[in-house]
Amino acid sequence: MVNLEPLNAYNMSIFKCIKPDPVFGVFVLVFFCSVFLLSCARYPTIPEIENVEKTIEEEEGSEIENIGEIFQEKAPALILHTETNRDDYEIGPRDVLEIVIWDHDDLKRQVHVSRKGEFSFPLIGNVHADGITIAQLEKKIGDELSGRYIIDPQVSITVQEYKSKQVFILGEVETPGEYPLTGETTLVQVLSLAGGPTENAGSEVIVIRPKNHRENPVSLEEAKEDEIIDLSLRKLLEGDASQNVFLEPNDTIYIPHLEYFYVFGEVEKPGRYNMEKGTTVLKAITTAGGVNEKAA
Repeated sequence: MVNLEPLNAYNMSIFKCIKPDPVFGVFVLVFFCSVFLLSCARYPTIPEIENVEKTIEEEEGSEIENIGEIFQEKAPALILHTETNRDDYEIGPRDVLEIVIWDHDDLKRQVHVSRKGEFSFPLIGNVHADGITIAQLEKKIGDELSGRYIIDPQVSITVQEYKSKQVFILGEVETPGEYPLTGETTLVQVLSLAGGPTENAGSEVIVIRPKNHRENPVSLEEAKEDEIIDLSLRKLLEGDASQNVFLEPNDTIYIPHLEYFYVFGEVEKPGRYNMEKGTTVLKAITTAGGVNEKAA
């Protein structure tokens, strides 16, 4: 059998090509394909490799997908067709709320939730808000005011600034950084806030979900105890809703740099192709249209 080990997109130094075995026909087929899989900067001193990109672009053109452009085209429709709910947003420390009591303009307040999850409100004093929803807080304040101060108070609360829950976006996005969670928030929504993937973005998305209460971004090397969620941007943009996950507080979203490989020789479509997780020699040949008649 042919040992087609997956190519590691992050460490091409462990790349292994095909191991021949007694199935001589398969070996000959692969040999005549002359398929060379490379990361974008391996073996630059070999003349054949130094010239392959120029040759391929002149003869066949590049097959590299620009994930950034595809995202900008398709993200609005994905956001439009994703059902999210802000009513379940749980208030937390540092959030800024605006509280309105109808027909009582003197009670209108903008309040800052303290680190203890509390704020002060006229007539009722300290109010604990950490971990409850807007609707629950409206009822809580209404119940406190009702009977003693105001008959049937109508309370309306809006979040002016979402500061208690955030996620972090690193890697190949236009504007890496910290972004607020404003209720149910999907991967596409947060990537849109960050300007979308760059033209150098790969098709993989890695979500690092902390198992403790850490509130800082973390690298893959530091995430030994955390949950790692591997997702595919390409599949997401093709309509696979399972890739558009809901994010949780303090998630770190990482989009790696694009890795690619070359296929040239006796294949139907010599060219440069996106390196995706799990790429094998056989898959690379298939991506290039398979072997042509000259390889037979």
